[in-house]
Amino acid sequence: MRKKWIVKESNPIEVRKIAETLGVSELTAKILYQRGIRDAESAKNFLEPENAPFKDPFLILGMTEAVERIKKALENGEKIVVYGDYDVDGMSASAILIRTLRNLGGWVESYIPDRSEGYGLNVPALQRISADGAELLITVDCGITNEKEISAIKDVLDVIITDHHLPALEKIQSAVAVVNPNQKGCPYPDKNLCGAGVAFKLSQALMQNLRGIDIQNYMTDIEIAAMATVADLVPLTGENRKIVRIGLKKMRETPCIGLKALLSSAGLGNKKISAGHVAFQIAPRLNSVGRLKTAREGLKLLLTEDAEEAKIMARQLEKMNQQRKDIEAKILSAAEEKVRLMREERGGDLCSLVIAGTGWREGVIGLTASKLVERYNLPTIILTTSDGEFSRGSCRSIPALHMKNALDTMAELFDNYGGHSQAAGFSMKTDKLEEFQRRFDEYVRAHLTDADYIPKVKVDAIFQPSLMTMEIAEEFEKLEPCGVENPAPILACRNVRCTDTRIIGSDRTHLSFDIPKEDFTGRVKAVAFGRARYAALVENEPVDLTYYPAVDEWMGVRNVKCFVTN
Repeated sequence: MRKKWIVKESNPIEVRKIAETLGVSELTAKILYQRGIRDAESAKNFLEPENAPFKDPFLILGMTEAVERIKKALENGEKIVVYGDYDVDGMSASAILIRTLRNLGGWVESYIPDRSEGYGLNVPALQRISADGAELLITVDCGITNEKEISAIKDVLDVIITDHHLPALEKIQSAVAVVNPNQKGCPYPDKNLCGAGVAFKLSQALMQNLRGIDIQNYMTDIEIAAMATVADLVPLTGENRKIVRIGLKKMRETPCIGLKALLSSAGLGNKKISAGHVAFQIAPRLNSVGRLKTAREGLKLLLTEDAEEAKIMARQLEKMNQQRKDIEAKILSAAEEKVRLMREERGGDLCSLVIAGTGWREGVIGLTASKLVERYNLPTIILTTSDGEFSRGSCRSIPALHMKNALDTMAELFDNYGGHSQAAGFSMKTDKLEEFQRRFDEYVRAHLTDADYIPKVKVDAIFQPSLMTMEIAEEFEKLEPCGVENPAPILACRNVRCTDTRIIGSDRTHLSFDIPKEDFTGRVKAVAFGRARYAALVENEPVDLTYYPAVDEWMGVRNVKCFVTN
């Protein structure tokens, strides 16, 4: 699928000034300019986030009340339960807070619901927790929309909410404290913390208040917060950038035995850890256990103090991640066949994909939907039916279509639904599926034009990879961590001749090739993930590429590797 390049514009005079002031290449200066970093002070804070001060955690509305209630619980020996979500952020936030409270001498247990219980708090779980003797419950990465559930239990269980999601219309009034930088009236300057980031700030506040530790010096478990920050796809700007930069550096020497075992299982024990490693190798292992079994197993790994137990659990997560991949591959293959049949029936005229299957894993269908969007660039909904009566759907969109707005127009079809512009989910009675497919297709046709279906790539600069030097690649390292709102810089080139094309990877889906330097002094190595099907084209024809460079180290030798993006 050919993508449209949108080459970002910059002011050459300003770019040259930035390059001279910072002593960097004009290519790196152009990247900084296009991220709105146009003076020396801003550039220093961006390139050296680890030197920026932490924000005061007590600026978060509700932090003082939360610390006082936790202090009381610790002094009185109350049983505390930390209630988390079932994704990487929820597991990580739970681990951070539990480790902190136990370090302070607290009697602490955890609770993470199964996916069948649904997201957030539920009354039966709260009743069981109270009946088991808990007097204080602290949520992490959830709870901000659960006033009804908290109200039902407030007479027998105190609840502190720590969350980062946007509040519901109904304000939380039954909790003893709400700690969320996104709540109305909160003066905290950085609104983009993930759930584990909020738990880390609560830990800083507790340690400052109870142990007298300066928050600027408190970095315990920051590597766990960094893992969650990357995995939860929150913006990698502001304080998140500091958390991830420091956390990634600390990850190799982490005292968290479970995380150390997880890194070793992923083959990263002795490597410099990047945000990419976290996103594509570490986080999927934790997510897989939440999708196929229970997230409680992932939390148990992060909390264990037994190295042998950690190794065993990490191996189990490795097997589960492979199982998840196998399940995903089978669902994807079945969905692809359904797409083929749909195209045949409609003469190739598809504006959206709504695909249903029986017995497909609910925790995996979202990944399948994402893969189909990447391949066909069509708004995609994958549904699974387990009992015949109800179907659950996972939705992924393209930039031109707001998925939540589309679902709003047919809300009466769903038992429940929710989401945002690019991703959503719902459940519905299966006998309404045909009507839903028709109405969703009609909505998409009415709101999208042909141009909306052309995928677009925002290009930072046109630059021949053969001109890439080690110095420039090392400058690009300072732009890390890259992710949401700080994407990896994308460069582009046209009519490139490639050599030594090789299909690589255990599943034979990736493509490796070399780009010879024009002065014949060497070559730049390139990897295109998931693009093995283009091997013959790359080998025999000049190609257009978008890519980003990185320093690659192998056997003590440093060179430049380009990761091809399309």
